[in-house]
Amino acid sequence: MKEANHKVVFQLNTDNIIEQNALITYVTNVKKHWEEDVVIHVVVHGPGIGMVRKSKTMVGEGLRIVMQKGIKFYACQNTMNARMISEDDIIEGVAFVPSGLVDIIEKQEQGWAYIKCNL
Repeated sequence: MKEANHKVVFQLNTDNIIEQNALITYVTNVKKHWEEDVVIHVVVHGPGIGMVRKSKTMVGEGLRIVMQKGIKFYACQNTMNARMISEDDIIEGVAFVPSGLVDIIEKQEQGWAYIKCNL
């Protein structure tokens, strides 16, 4: 399989439902434009962790749909530890990174495009 020409990392650190829905729209539009020629990762941390929590998410259906399209979500373990959130409360299919910010920085150093998702 050919490596994608485009790599984009989105950062979400807000619990605002409008911004979380906007993120779903943004990643959907980018995926639709480049189809299989893009890799999209979404890193959630801070208050944004609620987006991927089974017990808190208000955008679960939209999240499920974009994940089925191959968009990968990553939960920050620093945030989870600070807020005493267990991995069992994270939606199935979401992966984990030790530090959301470090993951974003490393991706930028590797040439990934970076988008902070807020309105």
